[in-house]
Amino acid sequence: MKEPWKIDTNEKYIDVVKTVMGLSTASLLLPVFLAREFLGIDSKQPLAGVFSCSIYWAWFLLGASILAGVFFQYLSAKWVRIAWGKEAGIFFSKNTKESTVELWMEISFWFCVLLFGSGLALTLAYFVGFSNSL
Repeated sequence: MKEPWKIDTNEKYIDVVKTVMGLSTASLLLPVFLAREFLGIDSKQPLAGVFSCSIYWAWFLLGASILAGVFFQYLSAKWVRIAWGKEAGIFFSKNTKESTVELWMEISFWFCVLLFGSGLALTLAYFVGFSNSL
């Protein structure tokens, strides 16, 4: 390998993506927990009647963040093969250029982070608005 520092850097990115994926997964349960514990919504009342569209969008964005993280890890494995001088293709390509894999890694990394932030922001905006209406 010509530049072994790249593998270490890649591992740092993977750690960030794993953290964001874990936070996204935990945030999927956040609305249910907040509604039941902090807003005092009775456990017999269905949350579907309480939640607005923003919670469903938040869930969608958090799920998309998880998928972007999985895609980043897939690309990362392909990139490591390329870094070691092996052929690696993404999807139906037999041999993808390193710059192409790096571009898609960058895109999927930022999608993972930004989708998580957007989903969390929508969740918090809903609960701030809900508590203000009480």
